[in-house]
Order: sequence, then structure tokens, then C-alpha cells
Amino acid sequence: MSRWSRIVLTALAAMIGGWAGLIAVGGGAAGFAWIFLFGDDPWPRWSEFVIPLVALAGAIAGALMLGVATWRSTGKRDRA
Repeated sequence: MSRWSRIVLTALAAMIGGWAGLIAVGGGAAGFAWIFLFGDDPWPRWSEFVIPLVALAGAIAGALMLGVATWRSTGKRDRA
């Protein structure tokens, strides 16, 4: 596999992993806050900043994990 196709494949995988992490962690954080912390009461102002930051952290983690896994799996193999 050429170097450029490896880079493009890794970038695509990282974007997919980031999107999945954003949805999963952001939705989980918002759902947890709604069910266990605030419910239908008015939410505090700081929650407007904390939940997107948690979602961003999940997106970065998902992108890094899937990107590194793809980069390692598409590397050169030693032939015996």
C-alpha cells in the first residue's frame, strides 16, 4: 500500500471514529445529565459548556483510537 493511500485511509477512519465518539459520548453525557442530574428542571448555565467539552473529548478519543488502529493495521508486513 502506498504511503498516500495509507494516509487517506487513516484520515477517513479517524473522521469516522471521531464522529462516532462525538455522538456516543456527547449523547451519553447529555442523557446522563438529564436522567440523573437535572431532569426537567432548568439546567444550570455551566452545563451548556461542559457537555460539549465532554463530547469533544469523546470525538478526539474516538479519532485517535481508530486512526492509530488503522495506521498500525495498514503498515508494512514482514514476509517470511
